Amino acid sequence: MRRTLATALAILLVLSSSPSFAAAPQGQTPGAPAAALKQQLVSIPAGAVVEVRLQQKGSAKLTGKLGTVTDEGFEVQTVKSGKVSTEKLAFADVKSVKEKKGMHIVPKSLILAGVVIGILALVSFIAYAAGGGD
Repeated sequence: MRRTLATALAILLVLSSSPSFAAAPQGQTPGAPAAALKQQLVSIPAGAVVEVRLQQKGSAKLTGKLGTVTDEGFEVQTVKSGKVSTEKLAFADVKSVKEKKGMHIVPKSLILAGVVIGILALVSFIAYAAGGGD
């Protein structure tokens, strides 16, 4: 009985002191978050607008266009003070990445203006045709 207990405790001691066993969170391998982040970034088209949250506390969100994705990290093109700069980010420094979808206000406004003008033109044409149009 003592031998079995001693053997079990020795195995637990060896496993708990192993770096790969101790460093891995429950059910995850050490490279899992980076691999998942890379896979997410590969699914986003290059040039798409993304919002990046960094691991550092108190750091602001980084918003820009997605650049090249490599095994170590990725690039984001940002605009600061009217100048475009490319920032290289390592996967380990990134908390999350989210693709910003949707149109900006200018395209939405142009589409709305086109619809309103089209409706006004249609109503004018119908009124002109109903009135005899001579």
